[in-house]
Amino acid sequence: MGRFLGRKVVAEATQLARRLRLPALMPSVGKALLFSTVLSIAIIEGGFFWGLVFFGVAFYWYFRSMFEWNTFLYSFFVLTLYAYLSTSFLDHATDLGGLSGNTPVVIASLVFGVLFFLLLGIKEYVFLWRQAIFNFISGSLYFFISITFFIADKDSAWAFFSYFLLSFFALYLLIKESIDFFMEDAPKRKKELLIVGSTLLVIEFLSVVSILPIGFLNAAALIVLIVFILEDLVYHHLKGDLDRPIVLNNVTILVICLLFIFATSKLTL
Repeated sequence: MGRFLGRKVVAEATQLARRLRLPALMPSVGKALLFSTVLSIAIIEGGFFWGLVFFGVAFYWYFRSMFEWNTFLYSFFVLTLYAYLSTSFLDHATDLGGLSGNTPVVIASLVFGVLFFLLLGIKEYVFLWRQAIFNFISGSLYFFISITFFIADKDSAWAFFSYFLLSFFALYLLIKESIDFFMEDAPKRKKELLIVGSTLLVIEFLSVVSILPIGFLNAAALIVLIVFILEDLVYHHLKGDLDRPIVLNNVTILVICLLFIFATSKLTL
């Protein structure tokens, strides 16, 4: 998967390494902790006010530094929205109450806080391996988008359509941002066509996988794998070096992972 090797790492190494110090990390750590704390309070307390406070805090910390704000804007939007949605679903699924009932919410908030910290880090050039961290953030967001779609109450046609549409736009934004990040010089029309096509394929896979009895965690992991494979194929296609070995390599990875997922689930043929 050539796109995971990144670009211009050697040229940026000296400049970025100087910033990889504790003083450079501490502001982002503080912002991430505040993000997690306000998210926990917003979910536990509930209500419009605390939800507004959470989104206000997230937007303030992200846009306080306008440096490369538009490069990872879609990831920020999706991260903030799904941090609130996923943690809300987790809170509703926890019926214990008391400290034990709030513990999953706090843990989930910390997880999203870590993602927010990483996002701020690559946005402000705190980290050296920006491409690898960006892939980790994207994969995590694909995972949470899938989980939210799988566990959401979609009994009514309107509810299914709403979550389907939300998932489509979230996937489109993330795939677009990923392709633009790794292949910014590729023709825009060609990129847009491939992005829309990839999103349609992923959303179809999302609908099909949701009815398979493989568990929502396995299903979400499968969606992440499919997205990364499609992105890799698009990357090599735009680069002009897509050939049979690359396709076979991706297909082999997909088949092996499918066999592992089906073997560890309760799916019966």
